[in-house]
Amino acid sequence: MAILSLTILFFNLTLTLMRNRDVPPYQSDTLALSLSQALKLALKKSPVALEASASQLQSGVSLGQGFSNILPTPVANLNSTRTELGTVWSGGITITQIVLEPSVYAGLVSAIVNCGYHSLDAREKTARLIYDVTTDYLNLLKAQLLLNAAQKALTQAEENKKLTGERFRLGQATRLDLLRSEAFFSQAQLNLLSAEKAVVSARANLCASAGIEPDKTVWANEELTEPAEIAIADPDSLLRLMEESNPSVRMAKKLRTVAGINLAASFSRVLPGISLYRSYEYSDTAIPRSYRHWQERINRTDGIRLTFPIVDIKSLLLDIGDALTGSRRARAALARARLQLYAAAQTAILNYQEAKQRCEQAGHNLQLNRELFDLAATQHRLGALSLADLLEVEVGLVQAEASYLSALCDTYIQAAQIGYLLGKSGLK
Repeated sequence: MAILSLTILFFNLTLTLMRNRDVPPYQSDTLALSLSQALKLALKKSPVALEASASQLQSGVSLGQGFSNILPTPVANLNSTRTELGTVWSGGITITQIVLEPSVYAGLVSAIVNCGYHSLDAREKTARLIYDVTTDYLNLLKAQLLLNAAQKALTQAEENKKLTGERFRLGQATRLDLLRSEAFFSQAQLNLLSAEKAVVSARANLCASAGIEPDKTVWANEELTEPAEIAIADPDSLLRLMEESNPSVRMAKKLRTVAGINLAASFSRVLPGISLYRSYEYSDTAIPRSYRHWQERINRTDGIRLTFPIVDIKSLLLDIGDALTGSRRARAALARARLQLYAAAQTAILNYQEAKQRCEQAGHNLQLNRELFDLAATQHRLGALSLADLLEVEVGLVQAEASYLSALCDTYIQAAQIGYLLGKSGLK
């Protein structure tokens, strides 16, 4: 009996493990976020935020690398040589200080410029992250609003279908009315499926851009009451402001500056390089046991080292040609960045103005639908309007509300685009 009990217990345990094998290791939970909370979460967890942090760190590293080349450079060595007379220990320390080396000082200036470049790169990544998260969040909010409208429309269509079916059974509705209500209900079901798919897709995009775990069911709970306001009294002044503050254009300017420095450095290679050095050479049959022992057995040498790069004329010409190519490429990149910014800025301004107009028209349409619904409800109470017609008017009101809120979200999306072109990297 004991063996049989153990066998049954083992069999039940095996079945339990087999059933649980397909269960996911985590359960989804809901995460309701406002836009500000989503942005703060993205700035902490998004991979793009980590890349921006790395760019900021690279800014300091580039600056340190530039200064390290002009600081004194110590080189130390210690050797052991076995000869017929015994073991000989030798070594030394050489400290070199560059006095005049055009390429080194050009590298220092380039490092300072590269420091600013990487800092701008971090700012551009942060601004892009804020724009992407804002856009994905508002797209999720729009999808949720459309889903709510689709659910309400389906509920109304179902009630209308039931009512029409009952009236058809009583002989108060025609076959055409019945088919019309069924077609309306079928279309509402299709709209709901599309709305549910849009919510899932928008949620996935937001999780990807904000660095949110995919097992989270994210909901946007932001409440927008007024359209986004941006003062665009003079589009030309806004374009000039964008060119001055846009990180991509400023980065292209930095690269052009570095290319100019490299070009000047390539021509300056015809100048001799001058450096001072001091060396301490040690040689003895025993390894140094103390600092005093070292001091007693070293030879100190001070000198000046001259280098003449012009002797290697082939390398000099190739470096000049490479620097010229880089300079032309940098100028072309800057011109391209300016043209792309100008095109994107004009499109963003026009899109924002269009979104504002659409929002105003959608608001006016919503007001008309509300008045229409109030009038239809009054006529229905008086018996002058059927319930089916009233339900259709109510569905139109729900769709008008969704259209207005969708247009309202679009104004903030377009405003975020302008903010990105301006290089805004803050949460406001």
